[in-house]
Amino acid sequence: MKRDNVNYLLVGCFVLAAIAGFFVFMYFVTGSSGPSDRYFAHYRNVSGIKFGTAVMYEGYRIGQVETIAPDPQSDGMRYKVSFSVERGWRIPSDSTARVVASGLISAVRVEIEEGRSTEALVPGSEVKGARQTDLFASLNRAASGLTNLSEEGILPMMENLNHRITQVAEDILAFRRTELSPFVANLDRRVNGDLLNEAESVLGKLNDSATRLQRVLGERNEQRIDGFLSHLDEMAVNMNDLVKRLDETRVQMNHVLVGVDALVTDNRDDIGAAVKSARGSLADMQTSLATINEHIDSVMYHLEGSTREMHEVARALRENPSRLIRAPATASPTP
Repeated sequence: MKRDNVNYLLVGCFVLAAIAGFFVFMYFVTGSSGPSDRYFAHYRNVSGIKFGTAVMYEGYRIGQVETIAPDPQSDGMRYKVSFSVERGWRIPSDSTARVVASGLISAVRVEIEEGRSTEALVPGSEVKGARQTDLFASLNRAASGLTNLSEEGILPMMENLNHRITQVAEDILAFRRTELSPFVANLDRRVNGDLLNEAESVLGKLNDSATRLQRVLGERNEQRIDGFLSHLDEMAVNMNDLVKRLDETRVQMNHVLVGVDALVTDNRDDIGAAVKSARGSLADMQTSLATINEHIDSVMYHLEGSTREMHEVARALRENPSRLIRAPATASPTP
């Protein structure tokens, strides 16, 4: 009997300890673990927010939601959400309290995004609230957009594409029947008929050309070709000698030209005097030609008279050559 009482006592102590542990666990879970500061934020939609909703600061839990109260304003209904955070926690003045959910089935929480300001909010002041994004509403709008896109864009495009593909296939089949098949048949006929005969003719000509080439490249002609190539080698050697001699001649001509240049430079004064003398002789010749030009008419006149007299003398000598020996008899004077 005494042992049963001891067992009951132990079981009762265990149950009391479990209940106490449960209350301690709930105390820590709800965030009421010590002194806290109060802040608040305004939202247009508070779906999923309730008492005890976790308040996170860059992923770290610092408090919980305490109260939610309607707050009518001129631009519509808003809701004032008050939450407590650990006392002394510094929140920059440009921080944002955003209502988020990490997954489809996860609980909603208030996520405070740290700002860049160096000034901190005073406990009891307002934290700028950000609009909550409803994932299911966004998915619903996206699904509606996809439905409209499918009905108004993709389906007509697919129908048009199907029509175009059918038309292209019909065009390809028509091209095959009307043009490709006759072309292939004509090509086969040409290949197996005319081209084959022409190929045989060309092969025959190639065989004849090969035979003639073999005759040209016979042993006798091969010796001649070797002799010709040997002469070409000798000619190349002679040409090299000729080029060398021409080069030497060019060098000698350069020396001669240098000597001529030096000679002209040394005798420049004499050459100038000779040129001046030649110019004077040309001037005298021009004067003589001018004088001859002035008297050429009288000279030609006397020359013409002398020519007539010479003709008379020559005629008289032909008639009587003895006149060269004796003078002609002169008539006696009358008494």
